[in-house]
Amino acid sequence: MKHKNRLIGALCVNILIVIFEVIALILSVADQGVGNFMFYTQDSNYLAMIVSLLFCVYVVGELRGKGRCPVWIHTLRYIAVSCLMLTFFVVIFILMPAMGEHALSMLYRGSMLYQHTLCPILAVFSFFAFEIENKLPGTAIAKAMIPTLIYAVVTIILNLCRIIEGPYFFLLVYSQPWYMSVLWCVIVLGINGFLAFMVWRLHQFFYKRNKMDAIQKCNKVSLL
Repeated sequence: MKHKNRLIGALCVNILIVIFEVIALILSVADQGVGNFMFYTQDSNYLAMIVSLLFCVYVVGELRGKGRCPVWIHTLRYIAVSCLMLTFFVVIFILMPAMGEHALSMLYRGSMLYQHTLCPILAVFSFFAFEIENKLPGTAIAKAMIPTLIYAVVTIILNLCRIIEGPYFFLLVYSQPWYMSVLWCVIVLGINGFLAFMVWRLHQFFYKRNKMDAIQKCNKVSLL
């Protein structure tokens, strides 16, 4: 029963994430057109939307008795959560300090309410509260960095070719010394790796605690 309740809880939260992400997508396209896809914030959130949608499909199947949700879906959820944590961290500790008196608007104005605040918080809540029954291997940490690495390489190449500019100040390769661009890439990827490790570590903690609770419950039943 506890497993089923967790599935239902995760399903409800991920449905909400998908709804919020669709709203954010509409707002972003209306505000920035196709240019919104240049931003890591939007890309990480659209990744989370797709993964949450897949997760919902498989969870509904499991609730209907069509087999358990596959481990690779759980790994994708971990990757998406790690990317959203990077978005949240960069917004709070890098972008907001550079915004001055308008900093708080990055948490609630337009699509940012969903992509900077609500969806990252909901994703973390679901992952740690309801999605703790599958073990994540340590190799998942490196996988969680792949989307960020791809974004960095593609964006830097587009900046070098002068196809786009930015969109973040630390990607302006022609407005700062080359070593500053390299340093910023190392910093952001380092933050990504650290956050991915922390998400993995916390998930392992909740996974082990859940396993211990299950063992203790079985021991009590056997004693009875």
